[in-house]
Amino acid sequence: MEKTKIKDHAMRIAALLTLITLGLLTGCSSVSVNSDQSSQLVTAQAPIPSGYLLSTQPKMQAMAHWDQLADKVAQNCGKALDHFFPGEDVRVYVAPLGTTPFAKAYREALLTHLIDYGVPVSFAPEGAAVLEVNLGLVRHRRVLDTTRKGLRNAPDPGFRQRKNSAGLYEPVPEVGEESGYFDAPTPDSEVQINSALVHQGAYLYRDSSIFYVSSPDWAHYQLQTPQGGVELKRYSLVN
Repeated sequence: MEKTKIKDHAMRIAALLTLITLGLLTGCSSVSVNSDQSSQLVTAQAPIPSGYLLSTQPKMQAMAHWDQLADKVAQNCGKALDHFFPGEDVRVYVAPLGTTPFAKAYREALLTHLIDYGVPVSFAPEGAAVLEVNLGLVRHRRVLDTTRKGLRNAPDPGFRQRKNSAGLYEPVPEVGEESGYFDAPTPDSEVQINSALVHQGAYLYRDSSIFYVSSPDWAHYQLQTPQGGVELKRYSLVN
């Protein structure tokens, strides 16, 4: 009899533990997210910033760099003329670019390299293809997330959270993002140099190249506003 009572008591305890366990599982389950997915990111109040695929960008800090760009543009201008006007004697007029150190040096380099590639250069724009150049300067105020090791984990660029065919939220893929090691010396200024060959109301060739530049070198690319007051003089003809 005692063995039977002990066995019945043990069965009651086992049943009670089973009910308690089921109750705990029910209480811990989430309405919108599966319990095994509760530790993963599902929503965010705003898109999470992510980086771009690792790449490089050249930095202009010598006249030789201006010359290299002029060489590339002149060579491609020659190819464009051969493509659109094969066998024709179409000359190129290089429009004045301005009076900054870059503008003057870049125009001279364009003239030299155009002649090197056998492109006839005109002294006047009439009847010639015109090579125009303009540029834009941008200064950034970057706020970069850095780490001592120069590496951090970040969500994969372009990732969007969604459920799979089983109704479960996908794990957030992480990538190693460069942070702190290369970012520190990144220049805060950039220049975009646009070169365009135009003829008969159409573009024959365009190039838009972007470079880092040092902030102290801005005067090489952009005319500075005179400091202080500027006196304006007006002239009139008197009979």
